[in-house]
Amino acid sequence: MLLTFGLVACGGGGGGASVPPAATTANVELQPVIIGAGQTVVDLTVSLAQRSEPGPALLQATLVLPPELSLPATERLAPATPVVTLDGDFTNSELTNSEFTILCGDASNQDAQPLPVGPLFQIRLMPTSPRQPGTYIVTLKNVRAATSSGSDVPLALTTLTATVTIQ
Repeated sequence: MLLTFGLVACGGGGGGASVPPAATTANVELQPVIIGAGQTVVDLTVSLAQRSEPGPALLQATLVLPPELSLPATERLAPATPVVTLDGDFTNSELTNSEFTILCGDASNQDAQPLPVGPLFQIRLMPTSPRQPGTYIVTLKNVRAATSSGSDVPLALTTLTATVTIQ
């Protein structure tokens, strides 16, 4: 079951005079991937490229796939960094396999630490059968982030896209 979006109580901070000003927005990124001719599964990495202050402790987004791509029956997500919560569930009928909502971070602790800059998690993608070579767009929409106190974190983009090439 997918957890609801929201956290309670915690803060953080600090810094010195020589530290550059804190970013006002966080930036989440996807990188293009290629599913080679001999491959059946590839990992699409979701990264936090820039963290705002206060930093996001929780990230939520919905993955939208074209008909030529799907998620495996199990092990759809893999953490790239240790996180308390990494969960996902289909928001449409699982038969369509098109929209999958993901929650990453710490949805359990009031003193949740901010997500680190860098790769957060991978989404496992596979070509549907019959395999259709080509380049397709994967979308991560409704991207939202929150601090451990439950405050919204401004994001540079709330819809991200990446190309997935099937060879």
